[in-house]
Amino acid sequence: MAALTGTLVVSLEQAVAAPYCARLLAEAGARVIKIEREEGDFARHYDTVVHGESAYFVWLNGGKESIVLDVKDGGDLGLLKRLIARADVFIQNIRPGAVERLGLGWAEVEKINPRAVMCSISGYGDAGEIAAMKAYDFLVQAESGLCSVTGSPGEPSRVGVSVCDISTGLAAYGEILRALLERGHSGHGQHVEVSLFDVMAEWMSVPLAYYKYGQRKLTGTGLDHTQIAPYGAHRTKDGLIIIAVQNQREWVNLCKVLGQPALAHDPRYHSIPLRVQNRAQLTADIEAFFLRYTRAELAEKLDAGDIAYGRINSVDDVWQHRALKTKEVRSQGQLATFVRRVCDPGTLIREVPTLGQHTQAVQAEFGQ
Repeated sequence: MAALTGTLVVSLEQAVAAPYCARLLAEAGARVIKIEREEGDFARHYDTVVHGESAYFVWLNGGKESIVLDVKDGGDLGLLKRLIARADVFIQNIRPGAVERLGLGWAEVEKINPRAVMCSISGYGDAGEIAAMKAYDFLVQAESGLCSVTGSPGEPSRVGVSVCDISTGLAAYGEILRALLERGHSGHGQHVEVSLFDVMAEWMSVPLAYYKYGQRKLTGTGLDHTQIAPYGAHRTKDGLIIIAVQNQREWVNLCKVLGQPALAHDPRYHSIPLRVQNRAQLTADIEAFFLRYTRAELAEKLDAGDIAYGRINSVDDVWQHRALKTKEVRSQGQLATFVRRVCDPGTLIREVPTLGQHTQAVQAEFGQ
């Protein structure tokens, strides 16, 4: 039996962060009822790449039930309140202040269902002067400073996936599980609040600490590491290879692979900060050896020297990767293959709901 079997989750959700959190709960065995507007979660319309449906939507919504409600309509709002009255978890990521105007803020939810765990996901929190700012993933990447430490030197860049949304959905999942465990002891639910900015600011702790305590503004360094060297891409006879040397023992080992054991004691390279300071010359010294070999030949030498290395894979390479685990979901009556998390056994083929597919059944179950 899955860990959350028998758990009811009601999710007033759209886009990525909340749907990702709710999908993780579904994979843990929860029943997830997704509340959508008449036009549907706008992530349904991002693209049509998976059997006519959005890749984002198919990825995020397998295993859920979809019902369409107009929460401004008294009857539909009443149904939502009845759902919450029986729910273990209520998730919402609509505009800050909107649930309070609907009479579904935490003060009201707690009265409706004292055992409910309510999770509010926002961009910048539900209160304060910037709470109303739009908080799409890219905007938060920029606002949190993430773009400034990403990309090539002097060229800030966004991360190529929705890292703010995804990390926030994962953080919300953890907070909900914690609150459910605490409810097991106290018998009471609670309200947990998670914002994209807070989560990404916490992820930015090291660059922020470097600025506050070291008076250094870390910037993007392309494929190099901002604080460690050698740690990045290096040229070989037939392309780039990634190496990651993150302590003195590994540095000594690399010098042996290079056939220059004395290099480990070179005063320019004797510590990580010194190697970063002298990165350009260090790279030249390493590539003088690497450029004599192909990546395959060099991989054998790095393996023998116990040096961490890797390839810069494209998405087609990843589909062929021996470490990749996949699962199938059913979309528009057809199977689609997606990446499977390690914690998800992947034996159950979850269906991606069509818009409002379960409205009538839920109305019958919970009353109109």
